[in-house]
Amino acid sequence: MPEQRSRDCDPALYLRRSPLYRILQQAGAIFTETPRRDAAVVRSLGTGTEVEQARHLGMADLSPLPRCGFKGARALQWLEMQNINVPRNNHQALPQENGLLVARLSDQEVLILTDPGAEDSLVQIETTYAKQAPAYCHAVPWRDSSAWLRVSGKRAGQMFAKLCGVDLLPDRFPNLTLAQTSMARMNIIVIRDDPGTTSGWHLLFDSASAEYLWNCLQDAGAEFNLVLIGLDALIALNDCPG
Repeated sequence: MPEQRSRDCDPALYLRRSPLYRILQQAGAIFTETPRRDAAVVRSLGTGTEVEQARHLGMADLSPLPRCGFKGARALQWLEMQNINVPRNNHQALPQENGLLVARLSDQEVLILTDPGAEDSLVQIETTYAKQAPAYCHAVPWRDSSAWLRVSGKRAGQMFAKLCGVDLLPDRFPNLTLAQTSMARMNIIVIRDDPGTTSGWHLLFDSASAEYLWNCLQDAGAEFNLVLIGLDALIALNDCPG
């Protein structure tokens, strides 16, 4: 992350805000600027035990962080020309050397997530796309239309079982697999992504339903002691796995 980035900030001061920021403020969240300095994301909840709790069951709101997508008959071809390694099969994800996670949704669509703990590696590809305006390749504004949650921990699969018909348990839903499915009766993309030894899932869904799904997950996770976590805990899980 940029060295001079503010460590504590108010999300209400930015034009771009997570649809969950008020809920997180009420929960005592401490915010920090995103790499683009255009929004604030939760750094921690100030408990000091988030890493340990996240290994059990934790949930973070990454909605303010950069993400994008590309769709069209030549979208995958164009991305590969930009040295982006696209998964060979649909419903698979593939980490990149620069920290990006590329998820192939179909033969003509890709979703790209930035690394929550690293520099914004999407800027170059977005800038190149804007300059080239390639034919049959259209940018999809995922950051403007979707909410993004990160769920981690050994009890996550059991929590998901209360809301989703797809079995997301770690031994049934392999790492770097994705599902376009329904959770709590709403459309959602679920991506399994374990950078360390703690299992993790990305959830992407319509931002207009963010509070609804957040409350559903909170309710389903209460039985398993679901806790809220921030970027600091996620980065620590990746840097010090185990």
